[in-house]
Amino acid sequence: MAKEVVTTSILMIAAVVAVTVAITVMMPAIRDLAHSYTSVSGKLSDRIQTDAEIIFIRTFSESKGVEFWIKNLGKSLNVDLISRGDIFLYSEKSYWHITNFSFSIENGDGDDYWEYGETVKVSFEVEETLSGQYTLTYVFYNGVKISDIFSR
Repeated sequence: MAKEVVTTSILMIAAVVAVTVAITVMMPAIRDLAHSYTSVSGKLSDRIQTDAEIIFIRTFSESKGVEFWIKNLGKSLNVDLISRGDIFLYSEKSYWHITNFSFSIENGDGDDYWEYGETVKVSFEVEETLSGQYTLTYVFYNGVKISDIFSR
């Protein structure tokens, strides 16, 4: 009888130690996994709330300039985030990645945010005179992209 009590006690102690070690090893991994899910869901939420539309594109016959207007249909963005976007202009024969562009909020309320319903005017120049059909794509800082096709 004493042997059974000692054996059961040793097995109970071993089980408690094993469970404690398992929990100690698994908890940081579970915490890291939960943090990564939170990070991914935050980024996805940011992308879902970002929405805009190119409403007009204008080119200039006397220069190589292009202007286009974007209407914000989503969340408010700090104006610094607009400059972190990318512009791609391409056709069957030409391709440009424009990083040097200027912009202004045309119907804003004077603060440092591009808010719902406000329109941004973006201007840039390319190396050659445009001729033919082009696709203009603006990619936001978070990867959301909007495109429009125009002819010159």
